[in-house]
Amino acid sequence: MTMLKDASFTSDVTFSKQQQHLGKQPSTSFSGRSVSVPPSPEIERINKINKYKSIAKSIFLKYWFLLGLIVAILLAWGFPDVGRKNGYVHAEWSIKWGAVVIIFLISGLSLRTKILAQTLLRVRLHLLIQIINLVLIPFFVFGLILLFFKLHMPVNSLLLIGVVIAASTPTTVSSNVVMTKNANGNEASALMNAALGNVIGIFVSPALVSVFQGPLIAASPEDESANTAGGSVDFGMVLKQLGLTVLLPLVVGQLIQIAFTEPVAKFKVKYRLSDVSSFCLLLMVWSVFSDAVYAGSFSAVAGKDIAAVVILNLCFYILFSLVSFFLARLPYPKSICGQLKWLDGLQYSREDTVAVMFCGATKTVAMGVPLINVLYQKGDPGTIGVLSTPLLLYHVEQLILGNIEVEILKKWVARGKRRLEEQQRINENPEDEDDDDTGSDQQQTNTITSAHSNRDEENAYDSGVARLDGEVHYDPHKI
Repeated sequence: MTMLKDASFTSDVTFSKQQQHLGKQPSTSFSGRSVSVPPSPEIERINKINKYKSIAKSIFLKYWFLLGLIVAILLAWGFPDVGRKNGYVHAEWSIKWGAVVIIFLISGLSLRTKILAQTLLRVRLHLLIQIINLVLIPFFVFGLILLFFKLHMPVNSLLLIGVVIAASTPTTVSSNVVMTKNANGNEASALMNAALGNVIGIFVSPALVSVFQGPLIAASPEDESANTAGGSVDFGMVLKQLGLTVLLPLVVGQLIQIAFTEPVAKFKVKYRLSDVSSFCLLLMVWSVFSDAVYAGSFSAVAGKDIAAVVILNLCFYILFSLVSFFLARLPYPKSICGQLKWLDGLQYSREDTVAVMFCGATKTVAMGVPLINVLYQKGDPGTIGVLSTPLLLYHVEQLILGNIEVEILKKWVARGKRRLEEQQRINENPEDEDDDDTGSDQQQTNTITSAHSNRDEENAYDSGVARLDGEVHYDPHKI
């Protein structure tokens, strides 16, 4: 057997040498091993390029509207003759009528009637959201800006008046619903109040601006503010134009959605109607800023004025979100007051609170810019751009802060769900909790018994007695 192995080994070596003699390399086989070949520099370069393209695409898809705002303002700044009133595209008709009609027609097509019907009877919740959005916020901001005027704050008066107008607009049409859904809040309540707020806002927002305008102009320390933002508001004309451009398309879109629910849903997804609506909104921003740049309205607005409005909007959004949270949850110290059942009955769930926060604190550009256009259409066209600036800035800031808020509220809602499920499990199976306590006590008793037993065995061993498997025997070496 050993001779056969040696012969085999010799033949292998001889064959290998013959291969080397013939100029061939002996073949080597690897079993169970994988050889990784490093990619070439060209492949690495292509992979990096594809990675950067993917990142850039995801950023663009997520923030394309914010990038579009920057592009729209730059185009208005560089080519104001194109998008201004009586300009090349006649924006006073093509954009300030056409784009607005398209936006609210799409809004009507997007409102899901069944979801609205599910939450229609929650009157107290809807009332709370609309009071926060259209009463508390406008009057608080109005009083604060009046105080700023009395104190002669060094900020452009038109911008401050624009802050009040922004606060007087209703909640957003879609972004509040999206953020509520992403935070696992009550999407149906958010959708209902987005629709309800924009319908009520057609009547309430012009009335608020009309009431606030007189005291603001009188308190303004700048004379030009009275000339550019002053004048009486023709309430009937405002309602008529808003009814034609906002309410009528909204109702028509909703009727079409009710009659052709499935085809409309497919059409909306296929042709990305939400993106079309956002693009029309960018056209409105472009037109408004084109008028302002053409009229030179931004010449009196300094960088510090814009910075002041940005900081003011930031504080407003955080404050309004906290107020909405407090009014929805009605927190109180139970350790001091005890449990107040009547107050617990007024508290909303965490999901409802999310909807209250997003619908209460947000403000709409889609309704606000047309409102400013209608209110001041007889005045200087450039004034509209300056008055719209605080609303546009607030819109951008609420999107940024809202997405941060989504992550916080999502964890808060999930924590509440886990706590509720645990409480329900205990209520349904109270014996489980008793079993857990009994098991814990039994484990503790066993531990104590085992400790005593171990100590007895040590003493027995020292005295020559050992306990093995429950039997006792004597060790003669210990006696």
